[in-house]
Amino acid sequence: MFGELSFRKKIILSQFISFIIFFAALFPFIEKIAALLVRDSLIESTSELKDSLEKAGTEQELINSVEKQQYYSFFRISIINTKGFVVFDTHMKILLGDKFEPYFYTEHKEVAEAYEKGVGYVIEKSDTFKEKFAYVAETFKFKGETWILRTAFPYKQIQDLTENFELGMLIFSFLILLFFNTLIWFIFNRLTKPIREIIQAITPYQKGEQAELPAITLTRTTGPEDEFQRLAGAFNSLSRRIQEQIDDLKSERNEKEAILESLGEGVIAVNEKMNVLYINFIACKMLGLVRRQVLDKSLGVEGEKVNRELLEKCKNLLSRCQENGNIATDSHSFGVERKTYIDLVAAPKAHGTGAIIVLQDKSSHYRVLEMGKDFVANASHELRTPITIIKGYAETLHDMPKLKPDQLLEITEKIGRNCVRMESLVTDLLTLADIENLPESRFHECDLIALLENCRHTLLSVYPKAQVDFEKKDEKIIVGADAGLLELALINLLDNAAKYAEGPAHITIKVDIKEEEEVVVQIQDQGRGIPPEDIEHIFQRFYRVDKTHSRKLGGTGLGLSIVKTIITKHDGTIEVTSELGKGTTFTITLPLRHHSRL
Repeated sequence: MFGELSFRKKIILSQFISFIIFFAALFPFIEKIAALLVRDSLIESTSELKDSLEKAGTEQELINSVEKQQYYSFFRISIINTKGFVVFDTHMKILLGDKFEPYFYTEHKEVAEAYEKGVGYVIEKSDTFKEKFAYVAETFKFKGETWILRTAFPYKQIQDLTENFELGMLIFSFLILLFFNTLIWFIFNRLTKPIREIIQAITPYQKGEQAELPAITLTRTTGPEDEFQRLAGAFNSLSRRIQEQIDDLKSERNEKEAILESLGEGVIAVNEKMNVLYINFIACKMLGLVRRQVLDKSLGVEGEKVNRELLEKCKNLLSRCQENGNIATDSHSFGVERKTYIDLVAAPKAHGTGAIIVLQDKSSHYRVLEMGKDFVANASHELRTPITIIKGYAETLHDMPKLKPDQLLEITEKIGRNCVRMESLVTDLLTLADIENLPESRFHECDLIALLENCRHTLLSVYPKAQVDFEKKDEKIIVGADAGLLELALINLLDNAAKYAEGPAHITIKVDIKEEEEVVVQIQDQGRGIPPEDIEHIFQRFYRVDKTHSRKLGGTGLGLSIVKTIITKHDGTIEVTSELGKGTTFTITLPLRHHSRL
């Protein structure tokens, strides 16, 4: 518990404990000191009396000198001559009066100690007065002989003096210790103030409240040459160097991230625990992830948009390459109508610190191959009929060179019509191939209203009896598009509306802007309509609702497929609603990147 305290609290607690221990130790020490002081005081007083006795010439003068001291120096004074007789005793004379005569003293410890050491001191109970006394015995020279001066002082008075002395000493010592500890605390608080200022300055950075290490500025309590000022300067210098290194690392990291973000491949980096260290935008898009939800977490993410099969393959490949220590590869495809093909390459990082996986979108490559296959299959399928017809009529002309003029005219017309059909088919197929590989460089700002007006005038030039109403709220709507292709898609829809109408066509074009920054174009007709079972198939290549009528009108079955491909390439959507006998409505929604209302 003591180890968990701060340095300042440890010092204060140590001071407090030391104060209690030291103060507790004072009791026996002061008591002993007081006893020694009393002893020395009594011995000194006895010595002073002894000095005056040594000046006496006769025994009577000696006794007279003692009698003068007995009332204000000691409680009891005795003189023992060299033969061991008590020649004078202040209290015995008082008790016996003039009947007092010298007597041989009984054995006393202080007297024996005085004969041995010159001075003796003992505290004992008096048999005469039935209470404790402090006795002092000291030798002195009288007429060349060694005599003993024995004094006594009531021990109760000594105790009172000692207690008063001890109490005074304890109070004095307490005040001294308190003052000393207060002084130490003040000095320590003063000396450690720079440390507290340093800690206070760097604490916000430690808690993450500041992005950079702050500069440490100390108050005037320290001088420029003070060690704490030098320490603060060292901290500031170190902080600047660390910040420079952090900035360099950030710059390097941002540069690497910018490079990784600019790649067309998805990149994911994980540590040895399979926690995501980095994932770029392409990888998030491929896997259906949100970057902030996966960083510093495992790849086991749930969500409606998450591509779970691809995510599971990534996890397995990352684990396998770390276990084997070698590069691991795999592939994955998903989607039905528009298939996506992903190649996966995982490589372990050095020293077992994790792995990196790269997700390469090979859809365009596979799509080109499939498009080539589809092109060959569709072209061969659609071209087989006109080629067969042309071949048959050519053989007829070869085998029957003398046909009638009207029969010859009919055959040549059919051959020409099928040649035109083949030419239209090839043109549409080439158009589809061109749209599939549409680059971003062909997208420019164009006015959708002006584009629709051109389509309207073009349609009226072909179908002068058609009625085309144009409903719009804005005179100008700017969208990012390939103007030629978008015009092709719109004119195809208008041409179908006029071509499949019963009698003169009545077409309505509506244009409106949604709050979601989208523009909606509706093309309505009042034609024969589309059967419900055919609506979901009309955008498929070579699909015809009425095959006989379509071929009679020269349709290839690619018109609506071209329209949908163009709209999809413009990040838009196309929907259709129809009712037999009442007409059809095509609704196109395009993202509105910029528009202005004039």
